[in-house]
Formats: sequence, structure tokens, C-alpha cells
Amino acid sequence: MKTASNTENLTGRTADYFAPVTVEKDALWGVQTQRSLLNFNIGKQIFAPEFIMALVNIKRSCAEVNHREGLLSKKRYDAIVHACDALLKGEHQDQFPLRVWQTGSGTQTNMNVNEVICTLANGFAEADASSVGQESETIHPNDHVNMSQSSNDVFPSAMHLVVAQQSHTQLLPAIDHLVSCLSEKQTEFAAVHTVGRTHMMDALPLTVGAKLSAYIVQLSEARDAVKDSLTAIYKLAIGGTAVGSGSNAPEGFGMKVAEVLAQRYGLPLSAHENLYAAVSGEDASLRFSGALKQLAGALLKLANDFRLLGSGPRCGLNEWQLPANEPGSSIMPGKVNPTQCEALSMVCLQVFGNDLTVSMAASQGQLQLNTYRPVIIHNLMESLQLLTDAMASFANNCVAGLALNSQQIEQHMADNLSVITLLAPQLGYDVASAIVHQAHHDDCSLAVAAEALGYYPQAEFAALMRTVLAKQL
Repeated sequence: MKTASNTENLTGRTADYFAPVTVEKDALWGVQTQRSLLNFNIGKQIFAPEFIMALVNIKRSCAEVNHREGLLSKKRYDAIVHACDALLKGEHQDQFPLRVWQTGSGTQTNMNVNEVICTLANGFAEADASSVGQESETIHPNDHVNMSQSSNDVFPSAMHLVVAQQSHTQLLPAIDHLVSCLSEKQTEFAAVHTVGRTHMMDALPLTVGAKLSAYIVQLSEARDAVKDSLTAIYKLAIGGTAVGSGSNAPEGFGMKVAEVLAQRYGLPLSAHENLYAAVSGEDASLRFSGALKQLAGALLKLANDFRLLGSGPRCGLNEWQLPANEPGSSIMPGKVNPTQCEALSMVCLQVFGNDLTVSMAASQGQLQLNTYRPVIIHNLMESLQLLTDAMASFANNCVAGLALNSQQIEQHMADNLSVITLLAPQLGYDVASAIVHQAHHDDCSLAVAAEALGYYPQAEFAALMRTVLAKQL
């Protein structure tokens, strides 16, 4: 075990004036990370690796700008970049163990990243210096890795970076894939007439393709909402430092760092036009969470409709045949359940709950800082990942294998009394109502009821109905 007292830390410089702590053996972090492990041993949730990598990318970009500004020597800059690049390759991922439930500014995690980069950078610097017989320049986690920065602008910038990146690489492609699968089924079932239902009761007929088109539009509009919300996400707090004033950072620092990050990520990133707002508020995260909630709402309806239409096989609607992927019961032989619908719907409920947490947390900013950022990004990342995975699973394991029970659909179409609505303009509302009531009372078809009432022979009424269906659907 290595001990860091109040007079010495990993770099050989003054650590701080708090009680000494013992840093875990072989750990790359320092005293601030170790104290967080001791003081915030709350729950098991840690930050997603993608979020940590966003922080590392910010550190790398800040080092580049600090070097260009003449604030960071070439040797220190090279060492920090070397350290960051090692982490970005996926090395040392176990060095970021801090819990989500910590200081609301994310200071401990910012320092965790600073300390790990610092330890690696010092190791690289020493090895490089010894190879040429020179003395290395010591690197400090605050003075050099965190130069021109504060947790208050770095942490929210990393939140925006990871949300933007994961939206483009994970969430939006997952929406597109589900829409594509639904579109294929829409084309396949475009001409199949089926019973419409409103208030859970029989209503006017429509095509299966028309039913599917509604889901496609809902998902497309949710996708547009996500894209629209990213406009504010692209704006970063970097350069605002502690309160938004940019103290201890060179002029234009945030803009220059954002430009470097934009090139690295291939995204239209920029420094926020008002860094005070960026540091103190979380409006962009709130709007993004709302877009995720809209997506979850569309998906929940989709999942519920699929399982209703697939209910049965003998005693339900039984119009849609969902793929039988696994046994549905440990006691009832042969039972198959709409498990993909259930999984997707549970994810949607989790997203609704996460959105409530984000909404509450975003509203709790006080004066110059929002101190609920760890829980905000934890919930956003969970929602984003769950939706991405659930949509892929539903598309591949449910939509792709969807089939129709044609016999059941045809029988329901023959039994649907509401279809006479299409003839109401020709027959008149009263005549149409009389035919429906007669059919319901005698438990017969509309054609039989029309003949019984003396309006049309069965064959003529059936032909009339086929004609109007062909015209209107």
C-alpha cells in the first residue's frame, strides 16, 4: 500500500491539509480519489466508461489548447496526451471506481480522471527523460492536467459530449433500424384489411399497413425530437471554469477547446454563448430527457398494441402471430408469452422514472451551479442505453418475425358491424343503425340483417360493401 500524507502525494508535492489516507496498492489514482472511495461508499452505481472517456477527451483537448497558449510545456503536454491516448484505447478502465452518489458537481470524478492521467503521464515523462539522460518535468493533477479548468465546466461538458456521441452512434441508429423493420412489414401487409378498434371496441376497418404506418410516424417524430434536442447539447460549458466567468483560463479557451473536440468527435460542438447559464443550468439535459420520454411513450404504445393483437392463441384477438422465442411458463406446457413486448414496456417505464429524476434534478440548480449533475447523467445514460438495446431487441426478435393470422383477421372483418359506417352516407344514418342493431340482435352478418329488414338482398349488400371498402381503404 502507498501512503499519501498531508505533506506528500504521488507527485512528491504538497497534497493537501486533510487527514492522511492510504491509497490502494497498484492504484493509479491519488488521495482525492481515495477519499471519495472512503466518504462516498454509497450504492454500486459507477459512471459509464463512455462518460469517463468523454472526460479524458476533454483533458486531452484542454492540454492541446494550453500548450498552444504557451501555458503547458511541450514535455508535459506530450506526457498528458500519451496518458490520455492510453486511456482512450481502453487501458486501465478499472481505475475509475467512484460512485455516482458523490458531490453534485462531480468534483471527485473529475479529480479521479486528473489523478490517473497524472500518474500515467509522470510515468511516461520519467521513462522518456531517462532514455535521453534528462530530468523529467513533474506533472501535477491540478496544476497541469486540470489547467484552465474547473469541475464545474468540465463535468457538464463531458455530459453533453457523451450524450451527443451516444445519440449519434447508438440511439438514432437503433430508432432507424426499428423503423426500417416496421417499414418492411408495412409493405408486406399493405393490402390486408383488418378491424380497427377505438375505446377497445370494434371500429372502422383499415389496413395492417396503415396500422404500422402510425407507429413509424410516431417513432420518426420522436427521432426528430431527439435530433432537435441535440442542438442545445452541442453547446459546452467548457471555458466557464468555476462560475462561468472563465477565471484562470486564457481568453477564448472554451471556444478553442470546443473546436478541438468538434474535430475529434465529428460533431458541431461549440462553447456556449453564455457560460454562466451553461455552468448554472441543465436545461439542455432536461430537453433531451423529454425527447427520450417522447420516444418511450411511442414505444410503449407499440409494445402494448403488439401484445394485444397477438393475444391468444384461442381466447384473445389472435390476429398477429408474434415470434415464439422461448417457453412462456414453468407450469403451463406450450404457453408462449409476448416477452419482447414486456421487456420493451418495462424499459419505457424506467425511462419515465428517469425523466422525473432528471426533471427534478435540473430544477434544483442554486445560484451559480447545479449540484445534481452526477444523477442527471447517470439517468440519461441509463435511459439512452436501455432504449437503444430494447429497440434493437424488439426489432430483431419481434418485428422481424411478425406474421398474420389471416383466418382470424378475415373472421373478425366479417363480424365487424362498424364497417357499415362506410355506407352511412349512401344509406343514411338511421337505416345504417337499424341494420347494425338487427345484426347484433340476431347475431348475424350485416348482409343478412339488411335483407331481413327489406333493404337489400344479401348478395347485393355484400357487393356494395366490397365496392366501398375498395374505394376507401
